[in-house]
Amino acid sequence: MSNDPGLAADTCIFMESVSGDGGVHNANVWWLSPDIVLNGPVSGPDKADPGQVNSVDVNFHRKGAESNCSFPGAESLIVELWVGNPSIAMTPGNQTSTKQIQLIGTQLPPEGSSGTLHINWALGANVPPSQPDSPGHKCLIARVYPDNLVPSGTSFFVPGDQHVAQRNICVVPCGGPGAARKPGPCGFEVTTANINLKEAERVTVSAILDLHPNEFVRTTVLRSLERQAGFKKLATRAPSGFRFDLREFPDAKISDHTGAPGCLGLLLGGQRRFTASINLETNQVVHLPFVADLGTAEFGDAFIFHLTQIGPANQRQGGLTLVMVSG
Repeated sequence: MSNDPGLAADTCIFMESVSGDGGVHNANVWWLSPDIVLNGPVSGPDKADPGQVNSVDVNFHRKGAESNCSFPGAESLIVELWVGNPSIAMTPGNQTSTKQIQLIGTQLPPEGSSGTLHINWALGANVPPSQPDSPGHKCLIARVYPDNLVPSGTSFFVPGDQHVAQRNICVVPCGGPGAARKPGPCGFEVTTANINLKEAERVTVSAILDLHPNEFVRTTVLRSLERQAGFKKLATRAPSGFRFDLREFPDAKISDHTGAPGCLGLLLGGQRRFTASINLETNQVVHLPFVADLGTAEFGDAFIFHLTQIGPANQRQGGLTLVMVSG
């Protein structure tokens, strides 16, 4: 996606989607940024606890003088932190999609160095689950920029803009002790949005099974699984099937390659995926249930699914990693 025109005067300040990327967010899984760290005092990584002060660290970086980057002469930085319920695509222009929980100034780091802003997020005890700032797994977006610039109020410009990073990962326990003699279906409701505030758009949502995560994804997922009861190992065999529940989208164009890869699957690198093109109204936020059949899994297996949304002209709009643990 393109860069935020409001921040174009600065090319020095950046956040990373993968450690060491220097603000160039070209990774396939770019929504697992290590520069946003949420820890609930009770629930642990990537979760917010009600009635508690939840810790969030936002890291940011400044390029060195040798980079010849452009800086608008600001004396400090602005840090924004936005939260939402488990979501694929997120937008600041719709309060049912995201909520800003912090906007604060912070010190400008020296050239070639980094900084960290610690945020204490006091979450109320009775926030309704439908609200973006409710307890549980949270999707987060941080935006850091010079204080004399003004970013867009209608788009985050992920993943293209180097001032923005996204942290979207959720662990879903399926079943439970004594629930069944073998694993079975598992479902989880995510949301997504039309990030276009002016026009309806046809977008493509995809779910891709990741049985061979790279080291960055593997490390990130295992950290999120540290406190997950019943977890034993990352799955190495595909589940019986997985899909989005699209009953609310009768005109969806579906492509199901969740079975053993055929010729097309081999062309796609052997990936098992479910893809659907759906119509979203202007600025619409929708609930999109995701279902996986874990009947062939072993208890304690964790399945990694990467959910993505692509807009017109192959525009990357959002992503979410969903980890389902058979129980």
